[in-house]
Amino acid sequence: MDIAIVGAGGIGGYLAAKLTSAGRDVKLLARGTQLAAIRENGLHLIEPEGDLTITPATLTDDAREIGQPDLIIMAVKAHQLEDAIEQVRPAVGDGTRLLPFQNGVDAPDMLARAFGKDRALIGVSRFFANITAPGVITRYGAVRGFTVGAMNGTQSPVQDIIALFRNAGIESPDHPDVRIDLWAKLVLFNAASSLTAGTRKRFGTLRDTPETAALARRLMQETWEVGRAEGVPLPEAMVADTFRIFMEVVPADGRTSTAHDLEAGRPLEIDFTCGAVARRGRALGVDVTASETVYALLAPWREGG
Repeated sequence: MDIAIVGAGGIGGYLAAKLTSAGRDVKLLARGTQLAAIRENGLHLIEPEGDLTITPATLTDDAREIGQPDLIIMAVKAHQLEDAIEQVRPAVGDGTRLLPFQNGVDAPDMLARAFGKDRALIGVSRFFANITAPGVITRYGAVRGFTVGAMNGTQSPVQDIIALFRNAGIESPDHPDVRIDLWAKLVLFNAASSLTAGTRKRFGTLRDTPETAALARRLMQETWEVGRAEGVPLPEAMVADTFRIFMEVVPADGRTSTAHDLEAGRPLEIDFTCGAVARRGRALGVDVTASETVYALLAPWREGG
């Protein structure tokens, strides 16, 4: 399988390092200081189990240099996906499939509109890693995996990709309906992202404050209701189960990428998290007042600064 990865951040850099170390020729599209650092010193992955350094088979910022691969993994942030779609158009051939790993639920639909439903896939990452220095990716804690499926939620059409990941030591779990997994992540992330960024506090404080704990559950409930209204068969117990994870499992000193981006003055992907829940909910007649409110509070920082 001919593989290209767009984006060399936490997800793209990790996947590029693992696939390359397993003997795959990976074509990596990067940019800026990350591109320059990898070009000079290779891509360095730091994990609890040990470190490795790899050199991608192809490293470029020009999609015209990667041919037309069998699989393009879209590993940019959600608010960068629209530009990345235009970037890769020359590389999308008749047999190319596109696998997105973004927060939110919009990415598969965006790829389907751009290239057709037969090319677009669903990807769900549950994974903590980020760029800790130019050319360096650090992974934290246990890897919970990269779920892959077709647009209808089934995994039978993507067994070759699942096998590719597993053979490279990348966890890729089975799931009866990947659409449910995609929305399950947003049920948690809408609350976690909105509140760690909006309050500038960590999970422990949010849990210990009754008002923010109650707001977290409200944001989860709204997200679940929007998913159900769109026809995704989300389980009845999903909100209760997700709230328990929020209150008992996520690390007390943790924050989301949205909070890190806000603190660093980088653009926020809120149009694809709380903003997406608000937008989709309004269109379906679902009460999404909490999502609309946190979106409005974060909107002045949408472009960074």
